[in-house]
Amino acid sequence: KLKVPVKQTMSSSTSSKLTLAYFPIGGKAEPIRLACAAGDIAFTNKVIPPTEFTESKSSLPLGQLPVLYIENADSKKSITQSSAILRYVGKIGGLYPKDDDVVAMKIDEILSIIDDLVSPLILTVQGAVRALVTEDKEWTYEEKIAIRKRWSEKTLPRYLGFIDQILSASTSGWLVGDSLTIADLRLYCDLNWIIGGILDGIPSGMLKEYPDCLKLMENIEAHEGVKKWTDKYSKPYTTFDYAP
Repeated sequence: KLKVPVKQTMSSSTSSKLTLAYFPIGGKAEPIRLACAAGDIAFTNKVIPPTEFTESKSSLPLGQLPVLYIENADSKKSITQSSAILRYVGKIGGLYPKDDDVVAMKIDEILSIIDDLVSPLILTVQGAVRALVTEDKEWTYEEKIAIRKRWSEKTLPRYLGFIDQILSASTSGWLVGDSLTIADLRLYCDLNWIIGGILDGIPSGMLKEYPDCLKLMENIEAHEGVKKWTDKYSKPYTTFDYAP
């Protein structure tokens, strides 16, 4: 049985000031925010409006968000890439192991499966030119809807069906081990994005074939740390200091 280690004091990290910079939406930063809430990690939620992002893009690592700033008395680091940031706060908050390679590998497996699940949908949001599918000809609305239809018929059953089977076999109701991990939070946020009504051609009820995934989402919403967050903060976010 896989067990995720409980939170451990990590002096070099917990004494640092953490600032997470992102847009006022959920997006790629939401699993990180919820991991901080579930793991009792204080941080500053810094909102970058789109106009400010355009002006400051050149100063950001890779010109993109989210970015995590880690400040100590004598240094300040800026870290890009949401998956790296999620693993970092997961380690601090006891949602990702620091010394169990097998459990970490199982969590990483789920995160990679979720990447495969959502990647085709993300391409339809980016568009053909930005995704480098074509040089100068954008997909029409009808072409985007057709891609999403094929995704719902082929990609969704393959990857989410696999995840649903993992949950069905789980005795804890969580994806890995016997407690909440960053894999659960990432899946929760991405599924909420998929069924949130912002993607034309993707019906909000399409998860009814995956009851164990729906149950996981209910469990996460009932989690004490997550519930405290969602009860207090709503989107669009503002800049604020979060203290557990």
